[in-house]
Amino acid sequence: MIHVHNLQKQFGETHVLRGISCDIQPKEVVCIIGPSGSGKSTFLRCINALETLSGGEITVNGFEIHNPKTDLNRMRESVGMVFQRFNLFPHMTVLENLIMAPMDVKKLPRSQAIERAELLLRKVGLLDKIDAYPSSLSGGQQQRSRLPEHWRWNLLSCCLTSQRQHSILSWWRKCYL
Repeated sequence: MIHVHNLQKQFGETHVLRGISCDIQPKEVVCIIGPSGSGKSTFLRCINALETLSGGEITVNGFEIHNPKTDLNRMRESVGMVFQRFNLFPHMTVLENLIMAPMDVKKLPRSQAIERAELLLRKVGLLDKIDAYPSSLSGGQQQRSRLPEHWRWNLLSCCLTSQRQHSILSWWRKCYL
């Protein structure tokens, strides 16, 4: 569960988030919609503890983001986001990019991480790109290659056709809801 109460975030004198409150239940699908610059990414970065809060409280699966004693690495095992700027390591293949976090953070054996990555790449239509480097992928393919790693999406639909969106969301609902 994600609980946000009176979230405030400002950069200098610019107030980006003012008094945001919401509760997101387990398995609930939520879309954050708004114009460019409205604070969508900042809100998600706050939930992921990638930004320091200016005020308010966020609790993610029992972890209090604002508490300095919170083990953020443990919290981040259950929360992720697909960044607008892809964040793929250019010197690594799609497979290498995908298996790094599950092996390092979740301590999955390499064979299990590869098996999981292959299954998920098949679901997002990129199994044929498993050995490709990011520079050889289109922008949409780069973003889709990050989907298997994270299922909290940030501006995902901008890079997918409506048919691909439907396919991925249908599959995701079957797996997680």
